[in-house]
Amino acid sequence: MELNRAICGDDPQCRGELEKLPSFLQQLDDITQKLDFGPVGESPFFAHIDLRRARDVARRYVPEEFVDYIIRRSLFFRYGGGEDGGKCRVCGVPASLVVLRREDADIFEGYKAYARCVCGSTWPSRPWRCPNCGVEGRENFEVYLLKEGRLLRCVRCGYLFGEVEEAGELQALHVKFLLLITKISQSQNKGY
Repeated sequence: MELNRAICGDDPQCRGELEKLPSFLQQLDDITQKLDFGPVGESPFFAHIDLRRARDVARRYVPEEFVDYIIRRSLFFRYGGGEDGGKCRVCGVPASLVVLRREDADIFEGYKAYARCVCGSTWPSRPWRCPNCGVEGRENFEVYLLKEGRLLRCVRCGYLFGEVEEAGELQALHVKFLLLITKISQSQNKGY
């Protein structure tokens, strides 16, 4: 199934909005690169800034649902990313996407896995490893195939995350996976 269809079903308005997502995210990135939320302490950076002030600043530029997103992206652009204790150094949360990059290993070519947070931070990981609880092995995941990648659910902790091969508009793809994960989580909370 195609990711846009999994998110929107047959709703043409929703699908049209998803088509515009890459340019919208680029506009947000243009804003985030101009913002400065002051000095950060230790990681996760998001938890060690004056969050109230940062949110007040961000609300001048975007609606409420994008406030934390642009704060996190801004911190990533300003201070870089990485991992701290298995979680994003910027946001303090587990990765929500695993990106598989083709890498040359002298005699053969293979994939290396990188965990990725929606802020843009990436760090080395391993295939078939839950970013939330750390369980490893293919047998520990339910796998849902999509045209653009896979959605994985850890059978140990229930964590949902995407897995894709490295692609051009990675940020838009990542946000789409988060939209699908949110949709699934909301439907489960309603008992569907």
